[in-house]
Amino acid sequence: MITAPGKSAGFMSAGFDSMEVDAKEDMSSLLADIQAEGRYGLVAVEERFLNKVSENVMKRIKKKGLPIIMHINVPERWEEKWTGESPVVRLIRKAIGYQIKIKR
Repeated sequence: MITAPGKSAGFMSAGFDSMEVDAKEDMSSLLADIQAEGRYGLVAVEERFLNKVSENVMKRIKKKGLPIIMHINVPERWEEKWTGESPVVRLIRKAIGYQIKIKR
């Protein structure tokens, strides 16, 4: 799990390895190091951090296939509701090439 500072405690208490990074930090070298190490098959990253990862690093990760990068959204506050696109919707759109509407 890669989260913002102060947000990894819950993940660690559930038994996940967690790292905290600054939102302004370029995560390209961190993800490249994680891939080179080969210790993890799945890395969950707060989605807002992935905007700062270079295309070359993401292409290398996708080409090798490991680790799988899972986008997560961690609310800033308990009361906050997430209004972004669901990862499931994004995955379905990518797989079938068409936007579908999921009713809840």
